[in-house]
Formats: sequence, C-alpha cells, structure tokens
Amino acid sequence: MVARDYALTPTKPTIDLEPNYEDHPYNAWPAWDAATGFFRDHDVRKQVYRSIFAGGCGVTYGHNSIWQFAGRGHEVKFSPERDWVDALHRPGGRQMQFLQLLIESRPYFRRVPDQSLIVTDAGSGGLHIQAARDREGSYAFIYFPMMDQSATIDLSKLKAKKLRAWWYDPRAGFAMPLPEPEAGKAVEFRTPPYGPDWVLVVDDAEAGYLTPGLTKVTL
Repeated sequence: MVARDYALTPTKPTIDLEPNYEDHPYNAWPAWDAATGFFRDHDVRKQVYRSIFAGGCGVTYGHNSIWQFAGRGHEVKFSPERDWVDALHRPGGRQMQFLQLLIESRPYFRRVPDQSLIVTDAGSGGLHIQAARDREGSYAFIYFPMMDQSATIDLSKLKAKKLRAWWYDPRAGFAMPLPEPEAGKAVEFRTPPYGPDWVLVVDDAEAGYLTPGLTKVTL
C-alpha cells in the first residue's frame, strides 16, 4: 500500500498509521481468538521498517493495551495481556527509537525506495526483503526480516569507488562492521544466525558517514 501511494503522481507523503499493534491478537475481526497468537515486537519491526523503506515518510506505533488504556474500571477489547502502564515498557515501543536513529544518521530527504537493489528474489509475506537508497547513491538500507537469510545486492546502484557495510541490529540499535564489499558488483549478503531481523547498511566510504544510528545528519 505504501509503495502504491509512493508511485502516484505527484508523489506525496504517506504515513503508515496502523502497523501491527504489539501484543494484539492476530485475528481480531470478525471474531477475535487470542489462542491463535499475538503480534510481538518482531512483527512490529517487520512492518515499520518495510513501510519506511518502501517510501513512507513515517509510521506510528500502537499497543493493544495502550490504545484502550486497559486496566481496572475500563471495558477491554481484544484480550489485552497486561494493563497499559505495564505495556509502556514493552520492547517494540522502545525499539522504535532505533528506527529513527538509523534514518536520521543518513540524509533523510534523499532516501528513495529501490527494490532493484535486490538481484535475487525479494521474498513475500513475512520473508519479504525491502530496500531503499540515497538518490545520489551514497548509501543503501536493506531490511532482512529473518536471521540466516541471504540476498544478492547490486552495489553498482551506489556511485562509489569504495564501500563500507554494516549489519544494523533493530532490536538494540548497534551496528557491526562487515568486510569491505567490492564496489560496482553484485554481492551476496547473509544475515547473522541470530536476531531474527537485520538491516544491511552500505555506504560510500568517501561520504564520511559514521556508524549507522550514531549521529544525526541534517541533509
């Protein structure tokens, strides 16, 4: 839906206002059944990162207990597992800051969605990989939803003679440097065997960007 809106002419800002609500039951309508399971922080991250990288200018975070202020004296819906005060400390809400820090550590207004970065099958559903890059070719973000997941990335989309690459952890907001990939080539990357999800960050080394998520860039 975000990609569809981004492709409209003229392009206008699109915000994903209701990603997966943390701790919300999967099937809430027409009749909810909590026994089927709940959306957790991984489900939240999968939607918000892919929404942003697909062209969204922003997202909101929601929690099943917070939106309805679940607690004593309040009628509740959709089987909340905890009261709203406890829900303030859930991991998905805390992890939203790491998305903001990552996005702001590279030029925000030059970011464009670009699935052509992914040479191999980008997958579908929960396995879908989503890519974005700087329109001037100085950086790329690729969101991998699963651990030990691989894809071949076309690094010729980045206009650089020398590259730097990182695995960014969206759960904790830290980045691990990778061996320098070869510029101008299609290179296979595989996520670490733990996680589950990761963001591949590839930079033009001459752009002078610091560790992803570390320093805000105002361009």
